[in-house]
Amino acid sequence: MTVPVASVRETAVRTLRAARAATGQLVGGLGTAFQALGVLVLLAAAAVTAPAGLGLLLAPGALRALHALARRERERLSGRGIEIVPPDPPPTRLRLALADPTTRRELGWLVRHATLGLLLGLLGLLLPLCAVRDTTFPLWWRLSPGEATTTSIGIGTAHGWPDALAATLLGVGWTAIVLGLGPGMARLQAAPARRLLVAGPGTDLSLRVAELTATRAAALDAHATELRRIERSLHDGAQNRLVSVTVL
Repeated sequence: MTVPVASVRETAVRTLRAARAATGQLVGGLGTAFQALGVLVLLAAAAVTAPAGLGLLLAPGALRALHALARRERERLSGRGIEIVPPDPPPTRLRLALADPTTRRELGWLVRHATLGLLLGLLGLLLPLCAVRDTTFPLWWRLSPGEATTTSIGIGTAHGWPDALAATLLGVGWTAIVLGLGPGMARLQAAPARRLLVAGPGTDLSLRVAELTATRAAALDAHATELRRIERSLHDGAQNRLVSVTVL
């Protein structure tokens, strides 16, 4: 049975697009994961120094940083097409905020994102770099120092074309990993946010969905208004130039 060429091409394009989107999501998650690690260290410092009284001074700022980072992560994932219905804003008072379910859920997300999310983000960044480096190795290996390794994992030294081509095979393997596992890694990185950064079971989801829909509609309207303004500016500018040429 012959597989249509168009079907193969469509599958390849779809796979490449999914891998590219997954890489972008993983790298974006890497940025928030580093921030999550910093907030986690700040919260740990506040907890350790709480008996001495210093933690009470650090805790409000640490909680504000936690809420701001969680809000940024919701916005980032929503921009990637992952629907996250935000919960109600947490209380501002320290005692109430510590007992608030939203704060606890955000703390759970913070720990997971600062560890697993950071690891997946690093893999999402390094695997494509390794794939490009090893796949293109035969193009530049003669320009590298004599002790340069043939692969990105530091095994072997290129003494001839067979060694360089062997590095290319490893690059093909890295590429296959990126294409095959990238989307799953992106979903795994986003899973804690999809589970813990959403509105809790006691929240009126219909109201939150309506608010989210209204916010998105307002953003689309603003975008359309800006496009119309640009079109008018281009049209008026071209018309004015034509009038000037006609007068001259």
